[in-house]
Amino acid sequence: MVTKVAREPEFRVILRDPAVREVFLPGHAVGVFAPHGGGIEPGTEEIARAVAQATGATLYVLSAKRPSGNGQLHIACTKMIPGISTKLDSAIAACRIAISIHGHGRTKDGGAVYVSGRATDAVQVTAGAMRHALKGVFEVVDELDRIPSDLAGLHKDSLVNRPKGGGVQIELPRALREEARPAIRGAAAQLVTALVEAVRELT
Repeated sequence: MVTKVAREPEFRVILRDPAVREVFLPGHAVGVFAPHGGGIEPGTEEIARAVAQATGATLYVLSAKRPSGNGQLHIACTKMIPGISTKLDSAIAACRIAISIHGHGRTKDGGAVYVSGRATDAVQVTAGAMRHALKGVFEVVDELDRIPSDLAGLHKDSLVNRPKGGGVQIELPRALREEARPAIRGAAAQLVTALVEAVRELT
């Protein structure tokens, strides 16, 4: 008889990597998350930190800073399960609503910004602020039938939807994220201003 050995959760394996760092800074009941920061999805951490600093929002960042190959440390947010990271669990417990910032490399819709999530009212507020700020620069798409299914933040187990009020998942194209490093400028600065406005409205 073969005894099955329980597979170690992927999240625990990722956190054990020496290149991975977590940050949790408690703030008010809107949380800003960058679960693929550093070199995993470049630019997302910088934007999240700027928004949290300007608003006093709760902040959670998981980042990796290898010389190369950071993408190998990407983990789906549905696999960032409770009970493994005290910092992530604490960040989620501190929030009523989460805003999670991600990056994508799709060229569909001209490299659009995708906004979705289970906190539908918060999605509308956030998408509206971003659409105004990025008008003529990047299209902001919040119609679910236009968002690639793997970029739609609707899964109930995703970290963005774990707070009581649900969350908003923002997927940023590479061209926009490139304006967040090494310093926030251009469209990335306009985005930060829009997200600061949205966080303050939702607080």
